[in-house]
Amino acid sequence: MQIRWYHRKNKTLLQVAISGFKPLLLLPLSLLFLAGCAQFNLGQPTGHPGVLPVADSQQIPAVIADLLEQADQQFLQGEYNESLATLERAVRIKPRYAEVWSRMAQVYLHQGKFPQTRQHAERSNSYIKNNQDLKYFNNKLIHMAREGIQP
Repeated sequence: MQIRWYHRKNKTLLQVAISGFKPLLLLPLSLLFLAGCAQFNLGQPTGHPGVLPVADSQQIPAVIADLLEQADQQFLQGEYNESLATLERAVRIKPRYAEVWSRMAQVYLHQGKFPQTRQHAERSNSYIKNNQDLKYFNNKLIHMAREGIQP
């Protein structure tokens, strides 16, 4: 049995390999694992109409905001290809908007397309100026893609 846990504050990955474990050890370890996963919220709306847990929605043009909302709804319904098509429309309108690239990376991660996940998250990072939360989120996506972890 192997448990992986990403510690947000230290930005480190804790891996625990257990062989010949006793059933009583499983409960505390599973609680520890679940506590760590609670910070790994990918794909669930949190505090705004979008999918990303961090958003830079202060200066979004209305047309981009509408496309992001549409893509989010498609994503939440499991319509990943449709969500990507909507996000590609947003990229054609505003190609240097980091949140669009990050959302595309998130969709690719859910599809299990890890090279595209890394590529789009890195592109998003290249357009970020001051949003450290979005950069942190992108780095989590990159890490998950490197490890082959699909949410």
